[in-house]
Amino acid sequence: MSDTINSTKFLGAGLVYIRNQSGNYADAFVSKLSHDSGSDYWFSVPTSFDDPGAKWDRSDHDWEVIGFKDEGGKQVGFYVDLEKFTTYVTVHTVSQSGIQIVQVGP
Repeated sequence: MSDTINSTKFLGAGLVYIRNQSGNYADAFVSKLSHDSGSDYWFSVPTSFDDPGAKWDRSDHDWEVIGFKDEGGKQVGFYVDLEKFTTYVTVHTVSQSGIQIVQVGP
């Protein structure tokens, strides 16, 4: 299934789209350290940016942690500046090198 959301397009500052292309189960969260809005609970990562569960709205936020864990409990996280970007995250494996983060500015 291909995404209809163009992952090279700026859709708004602080928007984060996360998809799982690994073929294995993965959870994700986006912190709310810089602004107390939204949920920072773990959620199952959908396979497509088009899935409503793939979108995290962190407008008015600055730096946040985007974290991942697999079904075996392995975890990895990234401290990312969300303030001026739409951020697209693709999970290939839950590892430092297996997460692709692309940020698109206005």
